[in-house]
Amino acid sequence: MIRIGRVSTSDAAAGSVRVTFADRDDMVSGELPVITPGGWGRGNAIPLPGERVLCVFLDNGRSAGFCLGTYFVEDDQPSGTKDQRGVWFEDGSYVYYDRTAKRLNIKGTGGVKIEGDLTVTGIVSADIFNNKGRGGSG
Repeated sequence: MIRIGRVSTSDAAAGSVRVTFADRDDMVSGELPVITPGGWGRGNAIPLPGERVLCVFLDNGRSAGFCLGTYFVEDDQPSGTKDQRGVWFEDGSYVYYDRTAKRLNIKGTGGVKIEGDLTVTGIVSADIFNNKGRGGSG
């Protein structure tokens, strides 16, 4: 059985959500594991309370199932363009690759922290060295 509902609670540590189904008199599911891409690089994107989700159940019960994830509708479209793939955050930060420009774009509204060794090949430019009043000497 496939159902559409809204997340009522989410548990990032467990990777699960509880979902309310309006078409079932606001019945709330049991804990449903959220399906995520596997492999060597796992993410931690768990749907937030209030988000629309698609769920699949193994029987007519309300706990033997999985949350397949969220989906876009008219009032909530994906960020970026068809040639950009990445993650856009609510504070304006992003990390995405633009295949047309062949460029990885990173913006951290609170800064960017890099831990470990950093190797750069190519030209390095920084606005801070070219702008007076922004900490540069120029």
